[in-house]
Amino acid sequence: MVNIYESRETQVVTHLLKRIYEGEDPELLRKEASQFITNVELKDIAAAKQNLINDGYSPKVVQQLSATFMLMGILQEQSNNPKTRLPANHLLRTVMVEHDLIRCFLTDLNDVVETIQHLNHLTDVSLEFRKLAHITEHLNITKEHIEREEDVIFPSLRRCSWMSSCLAIQDDHVSIRTEIDKLLRLIVSFNKIGFEEFKARLTTITRCLSQITLEHLFQEDEILYPIALGIIDDAKVWEQMKAVCDEIGYCGLHL
Repeated sequence: MVNIYESRETQVVTHLLKRIYEGEDPELLRKEASQFITNVELKDIAAAKQNLINDGYSPKVVQQLSATFMLMGILQEQSNNPKTRLPANHLLRTVMVEHDLIRCFLTDLNDVVETIQHLNHLTDVSLEFRKLAHITEHLNITKEHIEREEDVIFPSLRRCSWMSSCLAIQDDHVSIRTEIDKLLRLIVSFNKIGFEEFKARLTTITRCLSQITLEHLFQEDEILYPIALGIIDDAKVWEQMKAVCDEIGYCGLHL
């Protein structure tokens, strides 16, 4: 039940956070948030977060929802896809191209897992197993992508007071790394477990990894990085970040 002493802003934010959680049209929510954000104070957001916790939402989910609301609220005219308007050598354009590569890897992973599920027999020299192992190698190297985001891009956003948003994204990074590591360990243990157990665990890991990663990439492409372009408006800062990222390397380009 909504507290009758709450401000109208707190009530609206609470409702918006729940609608974000329920997966309503992001474009519609973005427009509403951008029109409303100027009337909202931090105390309203804090009260709305507490409302969700009182309603049974986990603190982690509430933190992610509030960060998403804040980012949506200041997007305003930043709706164009940065990939289509950034210079070819801009760091974020490279990052987003990598996101497309990761999506391709996940599509390939789901395809080969689906094929394996219909097999009655598999060996570690079978075409399907070798394809699975190869895709997993690609996914493992995407950890370099995560490393660059956390070590290079996110610190700049934190300096611009976007700490909570970065923390929410980094929680996803932990989960993505964990699922990739599970997949690697499963492949290594292929000859030590039964085939039916292998297929069951493979399906579970693949579903979890795909869901977490695709939702995460959407948040970065559609919310976090368009905002990053708006709040880090010094071209030299982007050039400095790119120089560091060039040293780290880019996922998939050296395979």
